[in-house]
Amino acid sequence: MSIKIITDSGSDLNKEIRENFKIDVMPIIVTQGEKTFLDGVNIDNKELYKNMREGIVYKTAARSPIDYENKFTDALKQYDKAIYISLSSKLSSTYEYASLAKKTLEISDDRLMIIDSLSASVGEGLIVYYLAKFLQCEDKSFDEIEIFAKKLRDNVECVFYVDSLEYLKRGGRVSKLGAAVGGLIKLKVILGVEDEGKIAPVDKVRGEAKAIKRLVDLFKDRLYGGIYQDNIVVAHADAFERAKDLASLVKEVYPNKNISIADISSTIGAHCGPGTVALFAVKNFE
Repeated sequence: MSIKIITDSGSDLNKEIRENFKIDVMPIIVTQGEKTFLDGVNIDNKELYKNMREGIVYKTAARSPIDYENKFTDALKQYDKAIYISLSSKLSSTYEYASLAKKTLEISDDRLMIIDSLSASVGEGLIVYYLAKFLQCEDKSFDEIEIFAKKLRDNVECVFYVDSLEYLKRGGRVSKLGAAVGGLIKLKVILGVEDEGKIAPVDKVRGEAKAIKRLVDLFKDRLYGGIYQDNIVVAHADAFERAKDLASLVKEVYPNKNISIADISSTIGAHCGPGTVALFAVKNFE
């Protein structure tokens, strides 16, 4: 049984993983005024973050249902089945449009599986990565694959720190009042992607150094029971030095875990803004 895995650029998968597992990535649309780009195709992350620091506003949009119809049709011509893993339905219309395309094409559940990641960035990417590895182990029924995918989804943990709530405010991710208060009193807000796939504040501290340390403490508290396959990912939006410092703190807590650093793409960065750092892992569920 041949199965094609499809996701979107919000998953922040690196090139090596995409190529090794032959994962199709649908680029999310990024706009700046009247200019339209495709994430990972014709927009440079560094330039986006530089422009955001100068006050330029970027927005994102899901691909159209017709784009999904074309993608699913092509995939099912070449493979027996396909799986699409989307950005959280609470943060994007990708899941909605993919589901609409499946319904329009009248594709049965035993040929096309659509999973709402209830996550974003590397959180979504870890689901895709571990699922791709799972499919390589041995033949699994489509029902077994769906059960495993949902276990992964339900055990993703993410906490992140944004340099400024202003970027999230622009995209409607936090209230104007919350952003204003955070800016005025120099509070650093730590956020997480909660159970229903929404961004929610987790804690507030004063100052960057305290925020980074608190990020690690909160992450550790959430990972009771262990870490699936011992992988932790530090992600950053044009903040590599900050990410390295964060990775060092994580290594002190988890000296025997695999800790890697990943870039946050334009899709996610357009909302969280430059300077963001995040921690991702999947809780052990086996």
